[in-house]
Amino acid sequence: MTLRAILVGMLLLLLAQASSALQATSIHGVFFTKNKKEATLIQANIQLSWRVQNRSVHFKKDAQGKFYADLICIIRLSNDTGIVKEEIFNIKTPPKATAQEAFNQIIADQYSYPIPVGNYDIEMVLYEQEYKNELYQYNPSIAVTTSNGKDPFLSDIQLLDTFFASTANTIYNQNGMLNLPLSSNYIDEKKNFIHFNFQVASPLTQTTAHKISSFISFKPYSTPLPNYQFTDSIASSEGSISTLYHSFDCTEIKSGNYYLNVVCKNEIDSVVDKKTLFFQRYNTSKISSSKAKLDTGKTTIDTNNTNHHVLDLTNTFVGKYNPSQVHAILKMLLLICDPTEGASINSFLKKPDELYSKYFIYNFWEKRDKLNPDKAWKAYTERIKEVNKLFKGSGQAGFETDRGRIYIQYGKPNDRIIVNNESGALPYEIWQYFSTEKQGQEGVFLFYKPGRSLGDYQLLHATVVGERRNNNWRALLYNNSITGSGNFNADSQAEQYIGKK
Repeated sequence: MTLRAILVGMLLLLLAQASSALQATSIHGVFFTKNKKEATLIQANIQLSWRVQNRSVHFKKDAQGKFYADLICIIRLSNDTGIVKEEIFNIKTPPKATAQEAFNQIIADQYSYPIPVGNYDIEMVLYEQEYKNELYQYNPSIAVTTSNGKDPFLSDIQLLDTFFASTANTIYNQNGMLNLPLSSNYIDEKKNFIHFNFQVASPLTQTTAHKISSFISFKPYSTPLPNYQFTDSIASSEGSISTLYHSFDCTEIKSGNYYLNVVCKNEIDSVVDKKTLFFQRYNTSKISSSKAKLDTGKTTIDTNNTNHHVLDLTNTFVGKYNPSQVHAILKMLLLICDPTEGASINSFLKKPDELYSKYFIYNFWEKRDKLNPDKAWKAYTERIKEVNKLFKGSGQAGFETDRGRIYIQYGKPNDRIIVNNESGALPYEIWQYFSTEKQGQEGVFLFYKPGRSLGDYQLLHATVVGERRNNNWRALLYNNSITGSGNFNADSQAEQYIGKK
């Protein structure tokens, strides 16, 4: 058990009542250090940072009547062989004379673990000593890759709350700089700058110049926003690690979804490595007329959002959900999102961020019902409950099955024909729509249960544009390995409804 007491700075907040669960933000990435045994070798490290939302903490009094917080942090790193690293930390904040002073502390921590190349699951649990049921969980996965041995390679991008030159001996100091991580991909209205850093590591045996571009865009690696781009030229030598810092003035960036990108190119302008980081900007300031032109035309469509105004989610419909529920909700939204929203959701699913995901979910429904996003969400949950009841698959929620997806996206079919005992055929269903909710056209869906499958029905063939068309559906449907039969039946229900469609 390790005792760590961390006080990084002061955060001016109003004292609030503790919520029903510990709230925090966390972020992770792969960064580099020199190998301790061989100076020219580079060591990859998984870095994990978190920060507690003070309004969710139950501050206690010590024997002297001073206020402090007492938390436990459990971290496990595992791969396909099992747990490779496990630590438990006891975090006690310095005692303060008043509750306000205790509340104004930044309660945060950062950990770094040297790790070999491979795929890892991170499990972090954070809770207060006397409130073990009110825990915060963070469960992302991460890949540690290797270089090609010839070109420089990039670390992940780290968003920073602040950075400055410092010789202090803290967990946030590296190479003479104090780097206080933001611990979230959410840039709120209080921040006028986007601070970030990243590393360029080189396995090269000779010094070579490379160009590094850092820029903000609406989609990963797409056209940079005007005035939001830096270009660095660095000379990489064997075993070198360069850390680059930049800040973008974000006062003119309106609320929306963006990507922060770093691209490394060689002397012939070929990309040798690149990294991207999804973030969301919330901005209540009025954009000046000189910069407002950046947000017109096609770029406005690409941002795929309106101005968002909800910051404190505690009393909204998303405030009550825990990380696993947030993850499930994001998967539900994949069924009805547009392509840009889908890219954002998949990014969240790969790199979970509870607080940021909640903001996305709220904004998703506010976009669809500006006056009452809660009502829009509740209506959708009723539909999800109906689908889960109708089509619960083997080990899957109903909305995750093929039939559940079609039901959500196209509505209830006008005709549903269930065929379980047709000679020579596997069990199947036919859904006929006279006009679908999604496309306003008629269509037919054919689902079947393959072979000896104990799972749910799978979509075999559809006549709706954009769905799977399988001209070989007869060969698969009339292949009953269970009975040994498989004769084509010209009078079958499937043939009558689909025929040559």
